[in-house]
Amino acid sequence: MIDFQTVGDLCNAHHIAEEEVDAAVAAYLADPLPPIFVFRQGYRLNLMKAVRNHQGARVFMEREDVGIALKRPFVRAAILQARPKG
Repeated sequence: MIDFQTVGDLCNAHHIAEEEVDAAVAAYLADPLPPIFVFRQGYRLNLMKAVRNHQGARVFMEREDVGIALKRPFVRAAILQARPKG
């Protein structure tokens, strides 16, 4: 069976911890071309693809006049709305 839950859904179901989402955000902000991020329970997420597919995050990441503090919530939203592979 294919799992179509978002990272946010998996957080609400306690399959992914908030700390893991924080780590994914930090990983993306440190390197916008990171390898696949693997959550503890084996869910895998392409962070670059997640951000690219989220319009708000994509726009903010392209802006050079915006600091990390403003980019972070958009990257987090992109990750929470993404659908990892299980």
